[in-house]
Amino acid sequence: MRGLRQSTILSAALLAVLPLAACGDAAGNGRTEITVASLPSAFLAAMYVAERDGTFEREGLAVNIVELQSGADGVAAAVSGTAQFADIGFDDLVTLTEEGEDSLVMVHNLVRRVTLALVMNPEVAREREVTRESPIEDRYAALKGLRLGVTSPGAASDRYLRYYLREAGLDPEKDAEIIAIGDGSSLLAALETKQIDAYQLSPPTPYVAEAEGFGTILIDGAAGDVPALADFAYTGFAANRAWAEENPETVGAFTRALNSAMDKVQADTAAAAEQIAERMSADDLGILEQTLDALLPALSRDGCFDAESIRTTLATMHDVGITPAEGDPAEGALWTNDYNDC
Repeated sequence: MRGLRQSTILSAALLAVLPLAACGDAAGNGRTEITVASLPSAFLAAMYVAERDGTFEREGLAVNIVELQSGADGVAAAVSGTAQFADIGFDDLVTLTEEGEDSLVMVHNLVRRVTLALVMNPEVAREREVTRESPIEDRYAALKGLRLGVTSPGAASDRYLRYYLREAGLDPEKDAEIIAIGDGSSLLAALETKQIDAYQLSPPTPYVAEAEGFGTILIDGAAGDVPALADFAYTGFAANRAWAEENPETVGAFTRALNSAMDKVQADTAAAAEQIAERMSADDLGILEQTLDALLPALSRDGCFDAESIRTTLATMHDVGITPAEGDPAEGALWTNDYNDC
């Protein structure tokens, strides 16, 4: 699991690549400049739509989206202040808090379900006689002895794979080879060239692998395949706590823009797919529309956090070994609805 020491190291590295951003005039246009650090993902469709159609500008914002190789790097960017927002998980916040770092707070809910899709080499799946229709326990057990790709150590793609292995009674350190590959494109290429046997990531790349014939989906998190993770506060936008308290109008403008853009995604996924294709480096709009349709049930429509869902999520993460402690579910500790119209 990523430690505070590693977060500090990442912060130093990110300072070299992320622009120092602060509230103020952006290029003389009167808009407030902010930086968002994120791993490219279709569940960020609302942010990409808001960037493309001028919603951010209408809220008085100049938003610089910095794309990272791993979602884990976003934590360091937000902690260091090189980014005002980062999309991260509650598992990251709990781990940081246990290490004495409480500078981040969730301000906008993004995803209400773990959306990771596990895709496997079809030949390997056939050899193990497992399909998406197999009992979930059999799908977990099929991972034994395989080369499993993740974006980076400690990232969601890594933590939840380890959860699957433990659920099958396996030791993640001994019963599989977990290999850090990089971003979605790198994982996709590694599966196609058979450098790895399986990986999991939020769509669209797992769907691309299946469509092109070198992958088969065994677990589709967006569809609720994993019962314990189907009603789950998975990912949100976290902000640097001190910065947010000093700039509540800017945080509010950011969340309003996201909500406005989410309405557009919900209303027309085909149009949204066209708008986000460049950000997703997607050539196949059909796959991207399929991805958005699959993700819709998991996406938050208003950015609001539900206190009971947070409590259940924190307890579940600790019970299944994803986090070292349960975490404080009270509003203000890890999350707040203060900046959203909830």
